[in-house]
Amino acid sequence: MKCVWVCILLLVGARPGAIAAEAVVFEFSKQYEALTLQLNSEPQQVLAELLANPPSADTSDAQKAEYYAILSDTYYALTYPQKAIESARQGLAYINKQREPWLYHNLRLIEASALEMAGKPFEALNKVDAAIGWAQENEDEKTYLLGLYVRGSLFSSLNEYNAAAESYLEAYNQTTYYTGKTSKANIAGMIGVMYENRGDYALAIPYFAEAVAHARKNDESLNLSIVLYGLGSANFRVGNIEIGEAQILESADIAKSLGDTQGVGYALKLLAEISIEKQDYALAEQRLHEASEIFANSENKPIDFQIAKSLFVVALAQHDYQKALRYSRIAKANLDPNLMPTEAIQLTTLEGKLAAAQGDYQAAYAHSSRALTLSEKYHESRSAEQIHTVRAIYKVRASEQANQLLEHQNRLQRFALNAQEQRNMYLWSFIAVVLLVCCLLAVMVYRVKSQSRALVKLATTDDLTGLYNRRYIIEQLDRQVIAANRYGYDLCVAIIDLDFFKKINDSYGHAVGDQVLLEFSSVCSENLRRTDLLGRIGGEEFLVLLPHTTLQDGYNALDSLRCKVSQMSDVVGIEGLSISASVGLTFNAPNLDGMQLMANADIALYQAKSGGRDQVIIHPTSSTSAS
Repeated sequence: MKCVWVCILLLVGARPGAIAAEAVVFEFSKQYEALTLQLNSEPQQVLAELLANPPSADTSDAQKAEYYAILSDTYYALTYPQKAIESARQGLAYINKQREPWLYHNLRLIEASALEMAGKPFEALNKVDAAIGWAQENEDEKTYLLGLYVRGSLFSSLNEYNAAAESYLEAYNQTTYYTGKTSKANIAGMIGVMYENRGDYALAIPYFAEAVAHARKNDESLNLSIVLYGLGSANFRVGNIEIGEAQILESADIAKSLGDTQGVGYALKLLAEISIEKQDYALAEQRLHEASEIFANSENKPIDFQIAKSLFVVALAQHDYQKALRYSRIAKANLDPNLMPTEAIQLTTLEGKLAAAQGDYQAAYAHSSRALTLSEKYHESRSAEQIHTVRAIYKVRASEQANQLLEHQNRLQRFALNAQEQRNMYLWSFIAVVLLVCCLLAVMVYRVKSQSRALVKLATTDDLTGLYNRRYIIEQLDRQVIAANRYGYDLCVAIIDLDFFKKINDSYGHAVGDQVLLEFSSVCSENLRRTDLLGRIGGEEFLVLLPHTTLQDGYNALDSLRCKVSQMSDVVGIEGLSISASVGLTFNAPNLDGMQLMANADIALYQAKSGGRDQVIIHPTSSTSAS
């Protein structure tokens, strides 16, 4: 789950050499600086004090901007992104970049953080880039580190984890602070969030632990509540359920003591997930209802959807189908399919399970088909978004390099005007600049190519097994069917399902389940031909394409593979673990397309599982088409 309620506090930054007559702000006034320090332990009191003491009409514009900067930061800390955005923009209305550059860029960084929380990271990238450029040019270390920090969170929100890691690790390595927002410990907490968002929960744990130790040592209650939530979530995801639950309960208690009701709500929602995992459905339902009451007036439809979906799951597990249907309707009412495509797929899949549980297999099939269609559309749009993101990142980096080059050229020109006798030095400096430009361009081209290769791999392969992912293998199915029909060669299509795979996860843990999937991909790579195509289309389901293969040869190859799968138990080396696979096989015919072949293979797979599993079943129509 994405940890959206991480508080980013605006730091105090100072720059020497300000002209006193212009009263230019390069740090917060003592009154507002004290509030930023208090914000980490008493956010509700800070909000109450700010709202009770707005700036008067005769207050200077700079002080008004400071007020709205702290107000925006406070709303952000309490997880009210829209109010945070509005407050930041009110502050910006009182100043301009030329007159108050430090305050302007720091307000932009606060606005960018709120935009990221509101799900609008693209709008914030240019603002953060400009603030970082200004900080570099003016040697403002604190603003520069804060800019790296915020940019890392934007890239993390865009799922561009390599770029996020660059920003975070640069800030982590350069910071010399042990207190404040850009301390090593707090940046470590954001690195933990990045790893958690990416699904690398084991890597997130040590960074969250560092942030927790820092928050305890410095008595930063709000920060402690937040990073404890992240640490508990990561421990839960890796299977340390009891440890994770204890840490999340502590996070909830701290949030409650601070009056951070939103924090309590998020903790209760995650605690309900743990209760569902432990099959304590009564406790899960209680926690979800408590969370629902907290978020009732927040107008946060994504959260309302998630709570209703979880209640749907609980009711389905308890076989209370009327209640499940009611929560399904509530979830659908809070679902925006355009903004929440993965949630739409999840809900449609659950509706299919509900229909199947009620014996309405026609409706179940319709929901499953719709979920498949939604999944295909999502993966197509996701690929387009990734390309758009790469372009945005490229523009940001190109802008940084262009600014650096322009600054260097201006310095060279100033040197050239100092005296006539320095022309030779100018010439050599110019040559150095040209070489530097070539090096920068070479590095930029190399990075773009590396990112393109990584994007292609990301778009076509499954992260865990290294096999083709669902979208790509289905594209290959369509291409193979078209080619087979055009050139008249044989084509077999099969779906392989690892039997009782959920039982393996439940009995031995997800780590063993992942090991089984990895070993299965290895067995397939060793026993299938290089011309055969294999991709993961579900948790434990795989699609196999066997071009230039007769039905009998396809049956023999897959039955041999099935026997090899049965021997995987010895390789995995866990006592009592039994592994087998069921296979549904079909054969191409001129009047069939890829989706119909998949449907036939799925029907054959269902027959294989209904008939006792651990066997290869050929779809009834395939024998006729093969002959």
